[in-house]
Amino acid sequence: MEWTPIQIALAAAIGLTGGTLGGLLGLGGSVFIIPTITLLLGPNYHLYQASALIANVFVASAATRKHWGRGTIRRDVVPVMAATAAVTALFGVLTSNVIHASWLYITFGTFLCYASTSEVVGLLRRKPDAPELPIEATRWRLALATGAIGGFLSGLLGIGGGAIMVPILRKFGKIPLRQAVACSACAMITACLIGAIAKNASLSSLSASGASNASLSDALWLAAVLSPSAMIGGTIGAALVYRLPTTLIRSILSLLLAYVGVRMVLTGFH
Repeated sequence: MEWTPIQIALAAAIGLTGGTLGGLLGLGGSVFIIPTITLLLGPNYHLYQASALIANVFVASAATRKHWGRGTIRRDVVPVMAATAAVTALFGVLTSNVIHASWLYITFGTFLCYASTSEVVGLLRRKPDAPELPIEATRWRLALATGAIGGFLSGLLGIGGGAIMVPILRKFGKIPLRQAVACSACAMITACLIGAIAKNASLSSLSASGASNASLSDALWLAAVLSPSAMIGGTIGAALVYRLPTTLIRSILSLLLAYVGVRMVLTGFH
């Protein structure tokens, strides 16, 4: 893959923006990075997925450091959720390797549109954020379900998993938005790390899945361009979580998911 200086600069800017949004919303950055890189360089989902998973590790690590200092990482759900997500992320990657790239775009986009709709409904109903409650015994069912679903989608679609982890934690666990974002970021470190290793290791065998132009060297190069700025963005986004009103954060989340979801579905049908 030949890169121009302008493309490198744009990719770094995409990493910074994606990392900031990922740190702010607990999504890891791929929700913005993958579709935007597609617009810049053209469709090549498996390549972008492999690179974005690496970038997600840096975004999640930077964000987690900020959240740890704020004390918003819930010890009653994160350890089990992170361990489960790491295991299911591997199965997600293996599943993505046998699905044509166009279906990954469509699946990804459809899911994001659903998540956006759910968030908009909550805003229109003016449903308040859940109150902060004392941490009790480990909530096994919530942690297992959230980690399993989020980890699998992380490996399958190359996302951080926060797009599903945050809504599940909020809806079924009644966990406040800031705590849900913090827990999601922490759990994504292991899920994206395992997913990144598995995806990059399998790139050479994916020609039958529409990734004939994807190679390990290309994926690592793209990740090297994205990751530094994405990590900076993750730190910025995680700091903004505690400075912006939760209603504004939810509004940004819903708009981003809707835009990206529609773009991904349209890309998949082309």
